[in-house]
Amino acid sequence: MDQALEIKLAEWRGAVREHLSHPRFAEEPIYLSEPMKYALRAEGKMLRPALCLAASEAVGGDWHEAVIVAAALEIFHTFSLIHDDIMDNDALRRGLPTLHEAYDRNRALLSGDTLLIYVYQLLSEIDSSKFPQIFRAFNEGAMDVCKGQGWDMEFEQRQDVEPDEYVKMIDLKTGALIKLACQLGGIIGDGSETAINALTRFGLLLGRAFQMQDDLLEVTSSAMDMGKSLGSDLLNEKKTWIWLDLKKNLSASELKTWKGIRRTGQLNEAHRDQIKSWMSENGTIKRAQSLIQSWVTEADNLLSSSSIKNSDMLKALSDIILNRVN
Repeated sequence: MDQALEIKLAEWRGAVREHLSHPRFAEEPIYLSEPMKYALRAEGKMLRPALCLAASEAVGGDWHEAVIVAAALEIFHTFSLIHDDIMDNDALRRGLPTLHEAYDRNRALLSGDTLLIYVYQLLSEIDSSKFPQIFRAFNEGAMDVCKGQGWDMEFEQRQDVEPDEYVKMIDLKTGALIKLACQLGGIIGDGSETAINALTRFGLLLGRAFQMQDDLLEVTSSAMDMGKSLGSDLLNEKKTWIWLDLKKNLSASELKTWKGIRRTGQLNEAHRDQIKSWMSENGTIKRAQSLIQSWVTEADNLLSSSSIKNSDMLKALSDIILNRVN
């Protein structure tokens, strides 16, 4: 990404960060506001807000008008991570103790719920002429995120999950919010129906690529680089695409070795190196990377639509997803 795009991305993050650093919810009770501020302080890459602002600009809109929606998306994402971390019993998120670890489970649950309500307070501030369409799209996207989490939890009880089912699940759990960011940006920017549809599909494909990359990084990256706990998905045999692909290609002796690792109840660096080696030798990593590339290529092709006026930032963000290491 060239310097001009980097400067713009920094400006966008700064605009959204203002909403995270200076939230307008009540200071009291401290029992509630303190963990809410903690959750917002542990900011992520702000990919979803950036996509929203880029999509708005892509259809000829003024990105400044989309900042509140972008901030609402990031806060909704934070809310979903709070609950996700509780359900997965993860201890680290964005380089900091997860909210239920830093405070306690009850405060985390209540803070997450209140952040969700705060999201809708922010959305109520947008232009009244665009509010109905924004509100409907947001509710549909939020519902999809919850459905995706439901499928994810259901998969834990099933032994017959297929890779295609996993892709459908991440289209909801992860893809829905990235898709929504692009869709809402198109709406706020007064894009045509054709443009909004192209942006929506672009976001869905980008969401798939993002989650698959995240699953790969669970094995190939480190907790320090990722800023979150690693290994829990593998140890729990979470039905990710890469795990489903790997398991069906493991030999009997490798499966026996894996069962021995699981019995230890922990996944140290040596264990993760062994899994990475299996994924490399059995072609899992190569197949996953090929899928990621195909989704990103299809997404980028959508940006050539005549209804898209300025796709530079969207293309830059898709490149970041394809090449990210954390």
